[in-house]
Amino acid sequence: MGLQLKRPSHALGVLIQAHQEGRPFPITGTDYPTRDGSGIRDYVHVWDLAAAHIAAIERFDSVVAGPRRSVAINLGTGSGTTVRELCAAFNNVVSTPLTTVDADRRPGDVAGSYTKSDRAAELLGWTPKLSLEDGIRSALDWMPVRDELLSATCPGVRS
Repeated sequence: MGLQLKRPSHALGVLIQAHQEGRPFPITGTDYPTRDGSGIRDYVHVWDLAAAHIAAIERFDSVVAGPRRSVAINLGTGSGTTVRELCAAFNNVVSTPLTTVDADRRPGDVAGSYTKSDRAAELLGWTPKLSLEDGIRSALDWMPVRDELLSATCPGVRS
């Protein structure tokens, strides 16, 4: 399970693509008021998200008990990762380091966004278990088998 689009637009997909093509990864926006000037996002392993959804199903009756008919629960690390930290984690996983280049901010980008996940821990007993590096490794492991598995399991899906 992993990236389905051949040319994804999100950071990890673009990182992998840049690494595969041997080109630098552009860090768009390096003057934000963050730990290192790059944007912050909340990267969570898909298996951690799956575990949270299972916990939600298992605890559904207690979470929406009484007058509460629904509840919003954010899923994430609660701290976020800067783009520079994502690149450093990527380089910890790969054998050939990825180079980066600083680039201008993209229109509409914000300095950061990440979750407040206290409610997930409280109501679901859920916190992420897998690391950023685990997620990168999983994404890299997926790439060589992606096309074959997608065409075998989802014949109507175009890449």
